[in-house]
Amino acid sequence: MYLTIEQVLERNKTRGYGYDESGKVRPLNSKEFYEISCEMGLNQDNPQYRRMFDKFSKWVVRTLKVKTGLEIGSGPGYFLYSLNKLGLETRGMDGNSFSQAYFQSKHPEFANRYHLDPYFEQSYGEVDVLLTIEVFEHINDEGLESVFKKIREQVKPKVIVFSSTPYADPNPGWDEQWGHINMKPIEAWDALFAKNGFVVSKTIPPITAWARMYVNEAALNEPKYRKLLEKQSWLKRKLARL
Repeated sequence: MYLTIEQVLERNKTRGYGYDESGKVRPLNSKEFYEISCEMGLNQDNPQYRRMFDKFSKWVVRTLKVKTGLEIGSGPGYFLYSLNKLGLETRGMDGNSFSQAYFQSKHPEFANRYHLDPYFEQSYGEVDVLLTIEVFEHINDEGLESVFKKIREQVKPKVIVFSSTPYADPNPGWDEQWGHINMKPIEAWDALFAKNGFVVSKTIPPITAWARMYVNEAALNEPKYRKLLEKQSWLKRKLARL
């Protein structure tokens, strides 16, 4: 049985996770974050988690029809694994060495696709699609400026598949422990991506209700990418999720 947020918070009080020596709430360190992710079933040991990302990976591959990808914030790496298994050559990066070790133990055939890169400093080259799911709310505005600069100047994706929760958690202390330091409404993310040259699509990726797909303005001269701005029909969405 996996733990709820309420159960994790109660347990954290007794073991000191997410609290400093004076008892004040603090962000979880990498080891704590990894352990709690496992306790909550947020990895490939959880069949429901696997099913969710198996379906989403199929949607990405069938909808975008691209060849190369980069995932920012790979966590346990099951999304990264699923994309590669389906033939989308994808590299992932994350700042948590415990998550990287977990991924490499689970998926040794793709071990070299997972990069330990806490500050997004390594070189990844240009890719067709950049994917980042529930990550940007963990990065402050100064950090986001740096991330977007690298995306614009080096990665140059044709498409970005994105999700970042706009909602504060009702459980006191959880957002601070979990590292939610920069939650924004969907419209604010749309404006930020537009400022950096990415146009929002009418299609909502089937991973969260607030997910977004953005198309690089520089790619709109290609019909394949211009078409991605359109909303998929009900039938197309259903087929893409099979």
